[in-house]
Amino acid sequence: MFNWFKKIASFTNQVSETKVAANQGDDYISQLEISESENFKDQGNIYLNNGQLNEAAACFRQAIARNPNYVEAHYNLGLALKDIGQLNGARDSYRCALKIKPDFADAHYKLGNVLNELGQFDETVKCYRKALEIKPDYLYAYVNLGNALKELGQLNDAVANYHRALEIKPDFAEVHYNMGIVQYDLGRLDDAVISFRRALELKPDYAEAISNLGGVLRGFGQTDEAVASYRRALLLKPGLENAHGNLLFTLDLSASADMEELHEERKKWDAAYAAPLWQNQIHTNDPTAIRRLRIGYVSADFKDHSAARVFGGMLIRYDRSQFEAYSNHKGKDDMFTELFRQNVTVWRNIANLSDEAVVKVILEDRIDILVDLSGHTTGNRLLVFARKPAPIQITAWGYATGTGMRAMDVFFTDPVMVPSQDKQYFTEEIQYLPSVVGSFFTHHFPDINELPALADGNITFGSFNRLAKVSKITYRAWSEVLLAIPRSRLILKAPELSDPTIQKLVISNFVKEGGIAEQIIMLGRTPWYEHMHAYNQVDIALDPFPHGGGVTALEGLMMGVPMITLRWPTVVGRLSASIMTTLGLPDWIAETPEQYVQLAIQKASDLQSLAALRQRLRDIFTSSVIGDPAAYAKAVEKKYRQLWQEWCARRNCTF
Repeated sequence: MFNWFKKIASFTNQVSETKVAANQGDDYISQLEISESENFKDQGNIYLNNGQLNEAAACFRQAIARNPNYVEAHYNLGLALKDIGQLNGARDSYRCALKIKPDFADAHYKLGNVLNELGQFDETVKCYRKALEIKPDYLYAYVNLGNALKELGQLNDAVANYHRALEIKPDFAEVHYNMGIVQYDLGRLDDAVISFRRALELKPDYAEAISNLGGVLRGFGQTDEAVASYRRALLLKPGLENAHGNLLFTLDLSASADMEELHEERKKWDAAYAAPLWQNQIHTNDPTAIRRLRIGYVSADFKDHSAARVFGGMLIRYDRSQFEAYSNHKGKDDMFTELFRQNVTVWRNIANLSDEAVVKVILEDRIDILVDLSGHTTGNRLLVFARKPAPIQITAWGYATGTGMRAMDVFFTDPVMVPSQDKQYFTEEIQYLPSVVGSFFTHHFPDINELPALADGNITFGSFNRLAKVSKITYRAWSEVLLAIPRSRLILKAPELSDPTIQKLVISNFVKEGGIAEQIIMLGRTPWYEHMHAYNQVDIALDPFPHGGGVTALEGLMMGVPMITLRWPTVVGRLSASIMTTLGLPDWIAETPEQYVQLAIQKASDLQSLAALRQRLRDIFTSSVIGDPAAYAKAVEKKYRQLWQEWCARRNCTF
């Protein structure tokens, strides 16, 4: 899961007031009322310019009461209400102005800004387009239209609008920055680097651009350079929480970081952002140990996302006689979103709510156990958890490591991921599950073919992980494996590999470690079913390190492809080892890079055993607790009940 600071730079500049003459045809409005209306509007403008927003709004309302067709008063009331935070009122005020003056470009633009904050992106786009019809050189309308199109996933159209803005103002650093974000999302990493660096030429202390440049460098596999970018961004802007979260995420990819360093950096994050928000909430939840519980799940990934393929079963296969699943949704809707919405007891969309407002909702809904499904990944709401809105707070599944937060009570994991001697590196209480992950697949997988190597005796290795996980030491180990096995090859498949520049970089990395370019096959982005079907070309999967595979490992196993993995001495480096242990395949786990190479050579030498395992691996997977969402949910719910009973006991309850 990528996690890098992706906040689009939006613009809500105060457009200079547009003088609109009162309708002289309204004979029923006396000249005195018109004069009074003008006076109230002028006084309102003074208040507005001084930041006295409530007083300004009161004056504009007085002006409108005396002259209901006073366009400027409606418009300026919208400005005041928007800044107060009364978005619905601002929306209505701009619409009133537009009923009177339909060709009011600034009102269309401002209405678009409000609808954008309300998350109504389709309507937002219409408003910006209308403003541009009226005023074709409207710079900020092009910029914010690009932003809205980005939210709708219309990335190429977003780029086109940013280009139009830059034709008007070539030195607009924020637009180059926004362009970089969209270029990254399109997989055009070279173009993203160019855009971020241009933004930094224009604005050298642009911390957000430095942070996002770190995200691109991480995508190139340049982990050390990415870490340096995040640290520089934090020096320039110490309160840039997203950059610090990205630093945590990237350090997990570093071969040089150990458990102690990772723990200390998380504690620094907590001290800087989360700990100051701690609130000693008085939780009034009914302390009955055996009653039906309300479980709240918080995630930005209730959608077609790899994380949902791990935690999805918790929202679909839960025991409705014992638990209520309550979900906070942040993000765009798709098929997965609708599936989750239809199955949970209560659905909340918190995309446009402040952290304080989300806390209020959680308290009012009396959530018993609140579960974070994101950790330090994009879109997380960890600062909601920092305020301790629920009696029991758990982090699990979305990003399989701890948060470093005092306010997070429990981390769900297993003994492979966090052996007992490593519990000291977590602020959370460690609670073990039968497996650190489950699986939730809604689509049918392709049929499994015979072992490809049986056709010509040549072994094909594969890795379908994102390239950010492929470290220098991984390239070295893979090169050694390929060199040791004549006529072997390695298929790499990742969305980034659709970019020829990235392909050249990958080949260069192999060659630097002694590899041969001709043994490498690279495949780019394809639809999910075709992505799975590509496993029918692979005999053995090679897991990257220090950050191993997650959902990629699960998908490969479902396609009958076993995986060589290395048990790394950090949490994220043990995920694949955890999966293989749960499936009863510990003989596929190496303890050192040298053993990893030898294990790959050994497994590749026994084609008959590989062929037999390939045909039964899907059954092994689906009959395990990982592959049975109902069984996994039951195991988790048992843990929920245990934790709740312990909380009740601390409240001196009787059972």
